[in-house]
Parts: sequence; structure tokens; C-alpha cells
Amino acid sequence: MEKTELQLIGICGLHCKTCPRYLAYQDQDKEELRKMSEADGVPVEAIRCDGCLSDHVYPTCRDCRHGFRRCAGEKKVTWCFQCPDFPCKRLEDFSKIHVVNGIWHHKRVIENLQFMKDHGIEEWVRKQEKEESCPNCGKLLYWYALKCSCCGVPVHQS
Repeated sequence: MEKTELQLIGICGLHCKTCPRYLAYQDQDKEELRKMSEADGVPVEAIRCDGCLSDHVYPTCRDCRHGFRRCAGEKKVTWCFQCPDFPCKRLEDFSKIHVVNGIWHHKRVIENLQFMKDHGIEEWVRKQEKEESCPNCGKLLYWYALKCSCCGVPVHQS
């Protein structure tokens, strides 16, 4: 797997490729960029992220108030599933937060990490890209999408 693809696999089990901070920049989604700018107090032109493990990480992820970046560094692992303490209370607590549009976004992080551990990262990425794409046009969806930003088809995410 290419380094650029590996950069898009969050330490905590999230898939950065469908993160609004990554995807809005990639798609130059002006409306989404404006919303993030207002919410985070970051100028639109400064909104950019190339993934959790890249050299260009969005400030809120780089600072990681949940402590995953610091913990992974201390434990000398790249992803939480590589840690001897996996799954830990930090992950369990993280999995219970962040609901947008009724979509419980972090709900499956432990399941995701266990899948990576059992089946490999490449298989997990294939699974994620299938599950996180519009069934009509194939466009990757934002984590909290209720409809496709490309074709407008309503989508259901769990």
C-alpha cells in the first residue's frame, strides 16, 4: 500500500479519506470549507489535511485532545490495534462520542481496529471505501452525510 494511502488511516481507527477536513479540501467544497472555517476559527485558505499520519494534519487532529497521537508515540505504535493495551479505556470513551446528523461517527473505531488487526489494513481500506461511497455514483461521502454531495441521492449510514 502506498504511503499516501497509509496516511489516511487514523491512529484511532477512523478513515481520514471521508473526513470533512480531508475531503472538503480535496473536492474544494466551498460550502463545507466555509462551515469548518466558522466552526473552528480557521481561515478557509488554511483548511487542509492530508491525513492523520501525514506531514500536513488539520490543527484539531494534530493537537488530538483525545491523546491518541501522544499515546501512540509513547507506545511506539502507528495504530492503536498494535498496542498491547488494545482496546483501552481511551478508545472505549472515544467510541461513544461525536454524533452529527444522527450519525454516531466514532461508534465503530474499536471494530475497525480489530478488523485491521485480523484482516490487514489493505482489506480494511477496501471495505471502508465500499461502505463509505454513494451507492448511486460512487462518490466518497462525508462521515455524517445524509445525501450525496455529488448526485444528491439520500444515503443511509450507520
